[in-house]
Amino acid sequence: MIGKIVTGKSFKGAVGYVMNKPGARLLSSDGVNTSDTREAIRSFNFQRKARPEKAEVVGHVSLSFHADDAPKLTDDLMRQLAGEYMQRMNITDTQYIVVRHGDTGHPHLHIIYNRVKYDAKLVRKHNERIRSVAVCKAIKQKYALTFSEGKKNVDVEKLHGPDLVKYAIYEAIKDVLPRIQSVEALAEELKRQGIVTTFVHRGGDPGKEVQGLTFTRGGITFKASQVDRKFSYANLTKTVEQNKAEAERKQKAEEQRQRKTRQRKEAAERRRLEKNEAFEKQWKEFIKDSIIDSHVGPDTEEPDNRAEGQGQKPECDPVFRMQIPTPTPMLLDTPDTPDIPDTRITQIEGRKLTPQQQDKLYSPQGFTFTYRKNGYERTVCFRPFAQENGPDILTHEILSERKISNNPVIFGVQLTDEHVRQIRDGQYVYLESMKRNDGTVSPGYLVMDDRLKHGWAFKQAPDNWIKFGKYEMREMDKTLIEAGYVARALVKWYGIGQTARPFLWKEKTTDAEYKESWSDPRKPQNAQRLAVRHVPSVKPRQEQNTEQDENRPKIRKSRGI
Repeated sequence: MIGKIVTGKSFKGAVGYVMNKPGARLLSSDGVNTSDTREAIRSFNFQRKARPEKAEVVGHVSLSFHADDAPKLTDDLMRQLAGEYMQRMNITDTQYIVVRHGDTGHPHLHIIYNRVKYDAKLVRKHNERIRSVAVCKAIKQKYALTFSEGKKNVDVEKLHGPDLVKYAIYEAIKDVLPRIQSVEALAEELKRQGIVTTFVHRGGDPGKEVQGLTFTRGGITFKASQVDRKFSYANLTKTVEQNKAEAERKQKAEEQRQRKTRQRKEAAERRRLEKNEAFEKQWKEFIKDSIIDSHVGPDTEEPDNRAEGQGQKPECDPVFRMQIPTPTPMLLDTPDTPDIPDTRITQIEGRKLTPQQQDKLYSPQGFTFTYRKNGYERTVCFRPFAQENGPDILTHEILSERKISNNPVIFGVQLTDEHVRQIRDGQYVYLESMKRNDGTVSPGYLVMDDRLKHGWAFKQAPDNWIKFGKYEMREMDKTLIEAGYVARALVKWYGIGQTARPFLWKEKTTDAEYKESWSDPRKPQNAQRLAVRHVPSVKPRQEQNTEQDENRPKIRKSRGI
């Protein structure tokens, strides 16, 4: 997204260009009669008469977007982007039109606005180009729009002579710079590609500090900043320092990772050996106890079942009759074995998990649930990560996220952000399925006050003109005013085809005339401060003399000469 903002003197040329372009689509407007180009020009020219001493009151902004963003740049999104751009640039409370063009490969739109506001003040012009760059960058980040990649899309076949050499130097530096950690190393790398780097010292003295670079190829030399501003000596020095710091950080991180891996392996090996030693010790004690209990002692007489005439039985080793009991599971869980701490996760964000939820958490699918926080509804999948040493770590993955709409529901339809914007701009909204009191559903036109307190449904568009007193206004504006609301009405102004957007309201429901203001009467007015009488810090001379006379001692006057 690139914004170009200029100021001119003629609305005729600017409006004619944006509205008469083949395929042009009007996205939005305010305070302008857009029935045709001539009426739009008249509306702008009438408003500029409030400041006849100002010549350059024509504001023209063109917002161009990357071609990769074209699929998602609907008219609604471009209308929203234009509105946010004007809001951030303080182009408010004035006439404007937003027109989309499709005559190039890049989606773009034009904003024509009047620097003369409705209250006859001017839209601020100071540093508008610098502010525009910052605003475009912020909007690109907010809406995840594509950032330009410099000279990536240059048509090399159309380059010749010095331009081709400059582009070759640019590409060479861009390719090697990410892995370079000093300017000297950059010079050596470029030398291999036939590019000579020359260090420019202050005053031409090699003993003094370096203040610039030049690159030479094929007898053609460029200053570093001529190749690209980011390749100036100062920027290159900053970049290589960042590369060096990043390389050191990665090296330290890798060393730390290897050290932790080695420590985990050593700790796991120690635990394995300790378990084996404990098992062998318990097994030996178990075998020893079993042998002692089942040993046939010397006082035990064996029955002599030998038949007569047989010889004596040769002496032999004692006979052991041993019954080995069935080993119980968890042989190591004996009173002598120390308790192993439970490392399982029992709560998530302060909420204690039930046994069933813990089972889901430790299942291959993980534990998934949906919650609302900070105006968003998120569906998150939690999974545990087992450490070799220490409690388990809880990890999460956001499966879905959507912004919770706080817009009101009127006639059975929840308003979108675009509906709310149109209503607050003093426009009506067309809804496909409005639910009536009798339960029937039908399309219609919705009119609401800008505070979204009350709504009216119309079968026909409520923009037909109605005469009331000295005003000729839309039907919807009169409906709002008669209901007791402040309306930023669209009224026919002096001259044929001229319109204006004053604030109209009734002080009392019985009033026969409307109150009028060019600023919102519901907001605090700066003019109220002017009503406070100024108290001078220095008292008037007459009051000073009176006070001095009162404090001065009285002197009796003589009757003499």
